Amino acid sequence: MITLTSQQKKAVSHTTSPLMIIAGAGTGKTFTLIKRVAYLINKYHVKPYHILLITYTERATQEMKEKIVKEIGPLGEKIQIGTFHTICFNIVKEFGDTSYNPRILNQSEAVYLLLEAFDELGPFESSEFALDPEKAVINNFLPFFNRCADELINPNTLLIQEENKEILAQINDLKRIFIHFNQIKTKRNILDYGDMILKAHHLLSSSKKVLNICQNRFRHIIVDEFQDNNHALNEVVSLLSGKRKSVTVVGDDDQVIYSFRGASSYNIEVFKRMYGTNKKFSSIPLEINFRSHQQILDVANNIIKDNSERQLKTLVSHDKKEGSIPTLFWAENKNHADIIIDQIRKLNSKDYEYEDIAVLCRTRNQARGLSESLLEANIPVNADFRKFFEIPLIKSIVAWCQIVGNGKYQDIALYRVIRETAGKRVAFDLFNKFDIHEKETRFALLNSINDDLPSIVKWLIEIILSIDYKKKYADELVWEISEKTGLLKKLVKRYNYDDQVALLNFAYLIKLAKDFTREEKKHGLKRFNNYLELMMADRDWPAELPPLTLKTNAVQIQTIHSAKGSEFPVVFIPFNRSVSFPISFRPDKSKNCFPDEWLNYCGYSKLTDRDHHFQEERRLMYVAITRAKERLFLLAPSKATSPFIKKMDKLLVEEYNMESAEKSGLGK
Repeated sequence: MITLTSQQKKAVSHTTSPLMIIAGAGTGKTFTLIKRVAYLINKYHVKPYHILLITYTERATQEMKEKIVKEIGPLGEKIQIGTFHTICFNIVKEFGDTSYNPRILNQSEAVYLLLEAFDELGPFESSEFALDPEKAVINNFLPFFNRCADELINPNTLLIQEENKEILAQINDLKRIFIHFNQIKTKRNILDYGDMILKAHHLLSSSKKVLNICQNRFRHIIVDEFQDNNHALNEVVSLLSGKRKSVTVVGDDDQVIYSFRGASSYNIEVFKRMYGTNKKFSSIPLEINFRSHQQILDVANNIIKDNSERQLKTLVSHDKKEGSIPTLFWAENKNHADIIIDQIRKLNSKDYEYEDIAVLCRTRNQARGLSESLLEANIPVNADFRKFFEIPLIKSIVAWCQIVGNGKYQDIALYRVIRETAGKRVAFDLFNKFDIHEKETRFALLNSINDDLPSIVKWLIEIILSIDYKKKYADELVWEISEKTGLLKKLVKRYNYDDQVALLNFAYLIKLAKDFTREEKKHGLKRFNNYLELMMADRDWPAELPPLTLKTNAVQIQTIHSAKGSEFPVVFIPFNRSVSFPISFRPDKSKNCFPDEWLNYCGYSKLTDRDHHFQEERRLMYVAITRAKERLFLLAPSKATSPFIKKMDKLLVEEYNMESAEKSGLGK
């Protein structure tokens, strides 16, 4: 049975008053939270249904529910646990306008709505927005609107003084489009995630009845990963806590790595200012690390100390555990893969399985490249960076939709379908029969020489002609295509992990088609093709991935962002080159975020935008290092070295110069 440390005991047994737990990496944050929930119920006789526990992700919600039920039994089922957006949406559904049941708008649908209405949004003051509508919507409009929700503001109530004429023009456009977009959503009876926050806050702040009901229901509030939330959460929690102020927040400003989502390390400072005057307020650090030995923690402490405006804390290994001194390989970036492969083989031949080893990269492209290198070296890898439109089954279904519905890319789609069905040679020869400048579609041209076509291609043409896209809804046609082509049969029969990924994402495509059919007046395949074409502009749209049902003995390759919350016996952190890590600071020339004077935490910091960027990059390095339990390997070039490695105390690591001719340290 795990014994609470003195710091954990103090946090667990704190009264029903404001409590801030500054939980360093690996210090048993979740364990402490669960013990505090149990203590509130057992010691202070708090009713489980009066506890609200706010998590950062849906996955964290499920894991927290399971652990609490395991700790306190069936009573745990009565605790209200959910993400901030879920809690806000439930408030809106219960207390908002009961005459309608709004549907949730996801990011991809928002992109489609704005691009569909783009011509109506003009004329633009900005000279840039009209040049690239897709870029404007994805990089400017939606981030700006989301930030409005995070900051609980209506941009049209605020003034701006800006000398740069283009930026001023963009802000004026965004303020105007903000109104238009809200009108579109109201007309279609849909809410985006930002609306959930704004409407919930409005209900709580404008209706005493609603506020009293919610305050009586949520008497004790606990917020996990507090550092990754925003101003809106602070305000909603403040309203809900009321006079009781029984609020517990858990966070670590050294692990704020989601600024691109609006997270701010100033949440912690703001919490102190909001509740610090309460006589029973307490701020308790958790510094005893249960994950790593002291030699790894010394490196982490040494790197993060250079960040300013942070809560001072020093991680100490539980029971003063010691281990191998971290290794620093000096080598050019191009040689990092070979060094990692060599070290993995040596580790695997001794004490470690492949699954014990992780390689954490700053960027997705770095991780992809390393994954390919390890696979070429016959080292098994668990790394999945697939995007929705990169999945072969989705590509094939979308291609069929283009052909059947006469989409913009139907010729390219037909080439793909023939190539996948009859082979590359057949597709190449058939398309070469016609002049490249021929205006007729390739399907019409092929159909005109039907008698001369291979039987497999004739079969494809028969299927295409048999589907009447004008008389059916988009979701019906997608399903008909899948049935007539037999694209799903082989996957269902074989049903390996890749097949599960394909089928899961096909189900999501069907859902998209159904949602489209329900919302659009013109809901046929032709219109759905337009929708998909616009969706493909969002290149970062991730694939749905099922959980791994079988444990695989493979090296884990991840980005540092995705590795947060994980731990591994062995960690490699490569590509520590200036510009690679930290990545270069690029001033934002467009206005996808607010002017500084609009930000609620403006004035809390003396740091410049450049300073904020590099401090967050340093926190990423800190997070990566603190994933390691037993062995840590850093790789960096001797020239253009990452400033994090350059400033690090080299007495804390064992150095090997792989760039020298002798390479005397290799294999030690």
